[in-house]
Amino acid sequence: MSEPIFLQMPAPGLKKRGRLLLRLLPLWALAGLLACVWWWMAAGRVSSSWAMLDGMVYAVSSEFPARVEALNVREGENVARGQVLVRLDAREYARHAAEAQREAALLRAVPGPPSIEESAARLKQAQDAEQDMVSRMAIARHAEERKRKEREERVAEHVRAQLALRSLDSQGGEHAVGRARYAAARQAEARARAAKESAEADFEQTSLVRAAMDQELARVREETLRYKQMASRNRYARPQYVADALRTAAAAPQAAVDGNIYAPQQGRILRNLVAPGQTVRKGEPMLLLLPQGGEAQKTFWLLAYFTPDAAEALKPEQPCAITLNSGEVLTGRVFDKLEPQPLPAAAQAAMAGEKETGAAPALFVPVRVTLGSDANGKQLAPGMEGACVVKTRTLWN
Repeated sequence: MSEPIFLQMPAPGLKKRGRLLLRLLPLWALAGLLACVWWWMAAGRVSSSWAMLDGMVYAVSSEFPARVEALNVREGENVARGQVLVRLDAREYARHAAEAQREAALLRAVPGPPSIEESAARLKQAQDAEQDMVSRMAIARHAEERKRKEREERVAEHVRAQLALRSLDSQGGEHAVGRARYAAARQAEARARAAKESAEADFEQTSLVRAAMDQELARVREETLRYKQMASRNRYARPQYVADALRTAAAAPQAAVDGNIYAPQQGRILRNLVAPGQTVRKGEPMLLLLPQGGEAQKTFWLLAYFTPDAAEALKPEQPCAITLNSGEVLTGRVFDKLEPQPLPAAAQAAMAGEKETGAAPALFVPVRVTLGSDANGKQLAPGMEGACVVKTRTLWN
């Protein structure tokens, strides 16, 4: 009689699909981690309410009043450092400079031999006048420097207002951008132009006063030195001294006056402010030069306005993504935060045409953003509007 045989069946293995899911489990975990990191970084992005490209525009001017003979560049033309931009007629200025040298030589001549007492009295009077002129000159130079900075600021503001108005004109004018925005831009340009003209007139008057005091101080110091020499040596000039001084001044080589105006650095001519035949004053801007090439990164920055709540998360050196309305995409970093202030007129007009879900704050925090190296070679200009996104959460800087 046969006995039953018990056979042990093998344990069923995992299905092929289950093994595949098990192998993909690390990949699913990695994908989830990356999604969490991406969400964490995206939640730390802060967008600006309005942003505008700002920068330094060089105002090329003359050191003496003269008539413009030739204008060698056009608006939009790229120029190199040291290139001749304007040629001035310097003949009249050179003639006046030569006359001034002859008059100075004549003033150095002593008309007659004074006595010792008269020389001492003149020396004391000249020393007192020199001390008084030094004090007045310091005040005049301080006032001139303050007026010069104010004039440069007003000129830069006027340029930005003109560029903003031109930008609206290029977009189609009042019919394309809206009546309120276009009217606000025109009013801002008119106010900036009036402020610029007033600042130029104030600077010109202050500069004339300082120049007159500078000449008077030089004359007083020269007279003081002459009387010191006479008192110390106790001798007088020869009767032929005047003629000798005039012959020496006439024989001295006259300093050459260069009538060429050169480009202070590489850039693009933003605007011509003069025409051939026009007479320009000392310090009057003739050309506006926009830095280009390697200088663009140093002379341009973005002024972005954030709400006070959004600005609390901003810190220096945080990376930024900048998108201009012209289509340029740049990188940058937060430089500093300024005091809260209302939005500029152009920004208020732009935001007035947009549908706001809530009431906009009365004050915004301006933040200066430095541009990255990718700004070199780009066609940038002050007044270009755009947007800025600050990445407050990054894995690395």
